[in-house]
Amino acid sequence: MEVHEAAEILLKAVHDDMNGRIVFSDFLAHQTQGYSERTAVELIGIYNKALLVLIDEGLSHRGPGADIIELGQKGVEFKGDYKKYIKKKYTRNFLEKTRRILPIGTFLLAAIGFYLTYLKKASNERKAKANVAQHRKDSIAHSKTKR
Repeated sequence: MEVHEAAEILLKAVHDDMNGRIVFSDFLAHQTQGYSERTAVELIGIYNKALLVLIDEGLSHRGPGADIIELGQKGVEFKGDYKKYIKKKYTRNFLEKTRRILPIGTFLLAAIGFYLTYLKKASNERKAKANVAQHRKDSIAHSKTKR
């Protein structure tokens, strides 16, 4: 079991409680029931880490007693769905990074556009000068043949 899975289970348990609070030691006893002692200790460690993650994210917090866990405001907003919270968090971070990078991309596109416009303008000017030079040559050649 990973910490995120444990956080999902813990947050769901707190959210599903009628009062929005659970006794953490009772929750751990229920979750580790039937496991060997070593596995139970590992599960307790994972659930403790999950609790710290939930507290850091603001999804839950400690109640009046050290053993009571209460649902936080963000936990209420996301209706106890930790996966939904994580997905929204990753989306928010992606959009924030995109917002920071987007001006650089816009600048590059504008610079490429100006460069292409310059190349086209220079090409048209060269064609016009070549056309004028050809007309001059033709007129000089035409005037020599008439004489």
